[in-house]
Amino acid sequence: MSVQIDMRVVNLRKRFARREVLRGVNLDFASGKITVVLGASGCGKSVLLKHLVGLLRPDRGEVWFGSTRIDKLPERELGIVRRQIGFLFQQSALFDSMNVRENIAFPLREHGMIDEKLIQEKVKRVLDLVALDEVIDQMPAELSGGQRKRVALARAVVLEPRVVLYDEPTTGLDPIRSEVINQLILKLSQTLGITSIVVTHDLVSAYRIADHLVLLHEGKVILQGSAEEFQSTTDPLAGQFLRGELGVDELARIRGKREDGAQGQI
Repeated sequence: MSVQIDMRVVNLRKRFARREVLRGVNLDFASGKITVVLGASGCGKSVLLKHLVGLLRPDRGEVWFGSTRIDKLPERELGIVRRQIGFLFQQSALFDSMNVRENIAFPLREHGMIDEKLIQEKVKRVLDLVALDEVIDQMPAELSGGQRKRVALARAVVLEPRVVLYDEPTTGLDPIRSEVINQLILKLSQTLGITSIVVTHDLVSAYRIADHLVLLHEGKVILQGSAEEFQSTTDPLAGQFLRGELGVDELARIRGKREDGAQGQI
């Protein structure tokens, strides 16, 4: 049986000044599934996400949303596609001057909804989905870090998107609050049939939620598959990341020694 693909990148390349961040990335994101993209800081994870939502344009390669190639679309047409893509930012990105109700209603109004009764129904529905209806009239400053993430997640799905992109959703949260976010990602995937693309370096979270795992290293995909395939990999670079081990060269630099044994100088 063929798998429906909601998003796809083909030979994606992106350079900033002299550094090539994405070096020929090819990935398919299956409809209704949770794909988790792992990798060390600076490997290109967040840059990949920004290409998927059109915040960055590739130097070379293609970005597809369903059957529509989006990397060449003019901004107006790209806006229509973006309505179908929710984005949970790493720092939540709530508007400090708006209460929870208005934060969540904001994208509905931005996209032309004027029926106030319908707006409030949608706001309450998504707050119920993230189990936070009691904070509807509070300001972001009154919320904990975990609550702000959940409100931001409610806002990301209020337009009923086909795809939700998550940028480091558990960063800065304790293990209990991280597990709440994990369970919400699973719930939204199962309840709404959302295609989820999660960028993280949190292995516990990745193994908990992923249908499919991808590992980026220096701008390239070096491994992809199930959690079981990741845990049994014999790829040395992948194994080093998954075990949290420093490379020999990096360890030597941290210790201030060169490979020939001479001491580095400060």
